[in-house]
Amino acid sequence: MKQNTLYQATIEKTINCPQCGYSLPIHFKWTKLLQCESCKSSIFLEDEGAKVIGEASTLSPEPSLVQLREPIRIDKKTYLPLGKIRYSYGRGFWEEWFLKSENNREFWLSIDEGDFVLESKAKITLPFHNIDKLSVGKRYGKYVVTEMGEGECVGFEGELPENIAIGDLHRYAHLSEGGTSLMTVEASSKEMKVFRGNWIDAFSIEKVYG
Repeated sequence: MKQNTLYQATIEKTINCPQCGYSLPIHFKWTKLLQCESCKSSIFLEDEGAKVIGEASTLSPEPSLVQLREPIRIDKKTYLPLGKIRYSYGRGFWEEWFLKSENNREFWLSIDEGDFVLESKAKITLPFHNIDKLSVGKRYGKYVVTEMGEGECVGFEGELPENIAIGDLHRYAHLSEGGTSLMTVEASSKEMKVFRGNWIDAFSIEKVYG
């Protein structure tokens, strides 16, 4: 039987931490931000090299179905969790897990108090250019705004395809198409992004063993 290389967390390249020299494997060729496993420095990857841009906070361990670099299967498709961002919203927090699919595509798995959403970035022209124009219950074509909120980044682990800093404010709006289909609009101080995907059942997430 052919072994799935995803089970082995394929390494694209390796760099040395500019802060402490620790050897760091990179599993996604478009990774932009990486946390050093040794000194916990935040490392920004540029075309000409890597530079330390700060220190990431150490996240308290929490029980989770998802672990870094341990493949999972959702609806018969396999994903490799490579990084996570934790956002605080006062009374609690939620996590955004960066996943790499078997064909090297980017996905995000949002976990918030037992709710799971799997999405990927979408190229959609929005009828608005400011998230402040949205309000819960308002309809945009076939979508209805069902939730709005914001959180502050309190840390990250692993590797990410984008740069983020502790203290960054993350604002979002969920728009429902009906059923499990979902569109999420995310806004930061720099840009607004759109993702599409589905609510998923936690029991549909399986660990993959090689």
